[in-house]
Amino acid sequence: MRQFIFIAVSALALSACETMPAAFAQSGPMGASTTSAATTTSNAAPAVFTPPPEQQLLELERQLSAAAQDAGLGGALAPVMASNGMVIRPGVVLSGPEDITRGLAPPANAGPMYWQPDRVEVSSSGDMGMTSGRYVQVITGAEAHQGRYVVVWRRDGSGDWKVLTETRIPDPPRAAAPRRR
Repeated sequence: MRQFIFIAVSALALSACETMPAAFAQSGPMGASTTSAATTTSNAAPAVFTPPPEQQLLELERQLSAAAQDAGLGGALAPVMASNGMVIRPGVVLSGPEDITRGLAPPANAGPMYWQPDRVEVSSSGDMGMTSGRYVQVITGAEAHQGRYVVVWRRDGSGDWKVLTETRIPDPPRAAAPRRR
């Protein structure tokens, strides 16, 4: 008898649950189902996970770094630049995809370029962000160029992140080592 009561109470509890599968729903009079509309829409697509904006910018930085290994920095940046975006270097301002691709072409003896963000900030409205960190450009047969970079990101009308400004500042030159006598 206890088992029957337990089963009846369990079935009653399950019938009250909106997420109960339709297969377990009790039938009403004349076989009519008593499921709610919420249970019949259980076949709807699950919600898509959207990472937080800071995580999105970190992933974009990883993608840019990988693309720069194949297409160079200019080739990697040009497709993600905002229409009014610009690249700033000491003494040079580049704007437009052609200028950016041509102006950031790697030198002939350039090896891979690496960078890693160490700071990510996003506005409270989530429509603008900034990443910054260190970069290293390997130069075959010479000392690597290294310094800091800052990228300012803005969401476009479709919600995609675009680069508004990219700036790289090289570290100051190191003092020459003292010569031995």
